[in-house]
Amino acid sequence: MNKRKCRNKACGKFFRPKVTEIWVKEFWCSPECQEAIALANLARNRENRIKAKERAEKRVKTDNKKAVKDLLKHNHKYQFDLTKKTAQALANRIDHEKPCICCGTMRGAVQFCGGHYKTAGGHPEMALDLRNIHGQANKLCNMEKSGNIAGDKHSYGFTEGLRLRYGQKMLDYLDGPHPTLKRTCEELIALRSVYAKEIRYIEEHGAPSRDWRSLDKLGE
Repeated sequence: MNKRKCRNKACGKFFRPKVTEIWVKEFWCSPECQEAIALANLARNRENRIKAKERAEKRVKTDNKKAVKDLLKHNHKYQFDLTKKTAQALANRIDHEKPCICCGTMRGAVQFCGGHYKTAGGHPEMALDLRNIHGQANKLCNMEKSGNIAGDKHSYGFTEGLRLRYGQKMLDYLDGPHPTLKRTCEELIALRSVYAKEIRYIEEHGAPSRDWRSLDKLGE
């Protein structure tokens, strides 16, 4: 009878199986190696069960994430809020070399944000319009003074800041009537993609690819 190599990795000796009815299945050279092989098989089976459970749980999580993603894809408020944040980030990025639109505070000393002249809640049709969003000192003007629209003894305010930077035509446009505009979820996702692409463009080139505040084309 040919010799076999003991399957106990700690052993590995060659042995000649006993001539019994189970010799075909005999892959150990001693009772000690038989026990070691059995314990190794138990550990391997246990590890395989754990891995199978982890794979099953991962599939469930992936399926749940996909389900949530699909659900949010058609959630208008979620898509609107996400696109609004991207619009604010882009507006702030466009103004990265300009002071606060409301008080003239220079960047670097304080945190800036993309602040709305016409509030997003009160004027949702203007919430994504970059002419309505400008770099603003977040704490000083946006948070502590609710946008600092009219100004005070320490600042000239959002209204005067727009007039100084863009002229009266910008204020006439922003203060004028605007039709109700409700983009679909697909349109919001598409617009967000455009804005995100422009942010990357500015980061790469240092300047916008176009004049997003122009009053000549009021398409956005």
